[in-house]
Amino acid sequence: RVLQLMNLTDSRLAQAGNEKLELAMLSFFEQFRKIYIGDQVQKSSKLYRRLSEVLGLNDETMVLSVFIGKIITNLKYWGRCEPITSKTLQLLNDLSIGYPFGKSSQILGKRENVRKLVKLSAVQFMLNNHTSEHFSFLGINNQSNLTDMRCRTTFYTALGRLLMVDLG
Repeated sequence: RVLQLMNLTDSRLAQAGNEKLELAMLSFFEQFRKIYIGDQVQKSSKLYRRLSEVLGLNDETMVLSVFIGKIITNLKYWGRCEPITSKTLQLLNDLSIGYPFGKSSQILGKRENVRKLVKLSAVQFMLNNHTSEHFSFLGINNQSNLTDMRCRTTFYTALGRLLMVDLG
């Protein structure tokens, strides 16, 4: 239901949006990521069957594509809203690190998971279009504050990790 609501609210963002609802959706994404995305999750779980039936999301890669799409949408429309931008960038950062499962001995598995992410067209869009034209929070102005700089740092750190995934 949250993903269906997200589709509805995102289609209306050009007219208006609700900051509290966006923050709630980001919290949902964070919890969903921790529970249902990663190597230890059964790919045949009831959740993925239901997502396939209702939304046509057949696997983890398709769900990750939805996550990245939401990240791009938020950075495009909510770039001047620090709470949403920060939480969105934290989600991107967490995804770029790898999924939350595993110990240090499973670093190779994490790298494989992030490789799935890098192959997504939406991630390629971010890697190729990381300018203020697409993401307003990257714009340089005289009123830049420490929070804006932290957001930029988080964004470029995540992009750097995604670019370097094949280098290990």
